[in-house]
Amino acid sequence: AQRCGAPPGWPSRVKVLFFSFFSGTIGLSIYMYMAGSNISYLDLASPASERVRCLTKWPVRSHAFSFARPEEWRFYFDLSTPDLPRIAVERECTVPAVSGTLCSSTVIPVNQMRRPLAVAMTDLEGYDVLGMWARFFLCITFAIWVGVTTHDMALIGRRNKNFILDVSGVNEHCPSIRRVWRSLAGHRPLVRLVSQERLSLRVLGIVLAVLFAPLMLAWNLILFNFLIVPLILLAFARYPIRMSRAWVFIVCCACALYGLGLTVQQFAFMGSPELRPMYAVTWQPQTVTANATTLHDCECGCDYPISYSVCANLAIIGALTIIKSFFLAFRCLKGLRRCQWANLLSVLFPVPITIYSVDWRLPNGQPIKYRTEDMPVQGEVAFDPFAMMDEQLDSQFTTVHLRPEPVHRYEYNTSGELEVAPPRRALETP
Repeated sequence: AQRCGAPPGWPSRVKVLFFSFFSGTIGLSIYMYMAGSNISYLDLASPASERVRCLTKWPVRSHAFSFARPEEWRFYFDLSTPDLPRIAVERECTVPAVSGTLCSSTVIPVNQMRRPLAVAMTDLEGYDVLGMWARFFLCITFAIWVGVTTHDMALIGRRNKNFILDVSGVNEHCPSIRRVWRSLAGHRPLVRLVSQERLSLRVLGIVLAVLFAPLMLAWNLILFNFLIVPLILLAFARYPIRMSRAWVFIVCCACALYGLGLTVQQFAFMGSPELRPMYAVTWQPQTVTANATTLHDCECGCDYPISYSVCANLAIIGALTIIKSFFLAFRCLKGLRRCQWANLLSVLFPVPITIYSVDWRLPNGQPIKYRTEDMPVQGEVAFDPFAMMDEQLDSQFTTVHLRPEPVHRYEYNTSGELEVAPPRRALETP
C-alpha cells in the first residue's frame, strides 16, 4: 500500500475500520433473525384459540426496519405497549365470510402471507419477546463496535495509544467504580469470618459462604448489569480513548450474560410450550361479487405460538453469542493486565507454525512459574504464542524481539565430525 503512495499508518486504519464491523456480526445476526420473523416461525398446527378475531386495524409487532425507510425507525424503537384490552373492544368488527370459521381450518390467500406478524390478541398482557431481544442485541452490538473501533484506532496511532488504560490505570483514574463495587458486593463480612483465627468463627464463615453463595451470585449479577455497566459506560462516554479497553471487556461480559439468558429462556420455551410467545397471522378477507373480488376493510387473524425449531435455533444463537463475546473479552486481558502488551481487538494475524513450540526462561535461566524443565511455555499451536509473557513480574519492563534463525545448528562431536545439534526447543515446523 505504501508503494502506491498511501501515507504511513493509513493502511492499518482502513483495515481496522473494515474488520471492526465483524466484531458485531453475532448481535446483528440475532437482530435480523428475530426482527425479520414471519409466518414460518410459528407453530401453525397449534393455534392458541380456534376463534378467528377481526379488527378494523390489527396492531403490528416490531419488525426489522429498513435503512431505505427512515420513517420506520421511530416505530421500531417505540417501546410503548399498546392497550390490547381497549383495542380488542373498540376495533372489533364482524365479517360474515369468516363467521364460524376455525383457525385450524382457515384458508389464507398466498399473496397475503407476506404480511408482517401482528400482536397476539389471545394473551392481552403478553409482550413482544423476539422484538425485545432484537432491540437489545442491536444496541449492544453497536456499543461493542464503537468500543472496538475506538480502541484499535487509538492503539495504532502514535499519540493516543499512550492514553488507553489498563486495570491499574482505571483504578487510579476512576477509583469510585472500584469502591462502589467493593462496598456493595457484600462479600467483606464473609471474608472476615473465614479469615478469623478462631476455628468456630472460621467454620461459621465457611457455612454462611456456602449457604449465601447463590444469593450473593444473583446479587452481584444484578449489581454488575445495572450499576457497573452503566458506570463504565458513563466513564467511556467521558473518556472514550482511556476507557475503551475496559468498556469492551465489560460490555462483552454483559453480552455473554445476556446470551446465557437467551439460551436459558429458549430451553424453557422448548420444555413448556405454554410459555412460548404468541403472534398473530393476519389477512384481509376477500368479498366475492358478481363482477370482481374485493378486500374487506377489516383485518382478521389467528394467534399461534412460535415453533420448537425456532426456539432451538435461538438457543444455539445464544450459545454462540456467549462464545463470541468471551473470545472478544479474552483479547482484552493482556492489555488490561499490562497496557504495553495490548493487542488489536478487530484484526487477527496469521502466526507461522514454525514459531512453536515457544520456550523461554527467566533471566536466571530457570523455568517460569507453572512450567518445568521438560514443559514448553506454549506448545499448543492453536493458542497464543505470547501467552504468559504479560504475567511475569518484570513484564512492565520487558518486550519481545522476533528475528529469523537457522532451523538447524551444527556442532562437532567428540570424534571431530560435524553433526546436527539437538534443537533448544521442540520444532512444530514441517
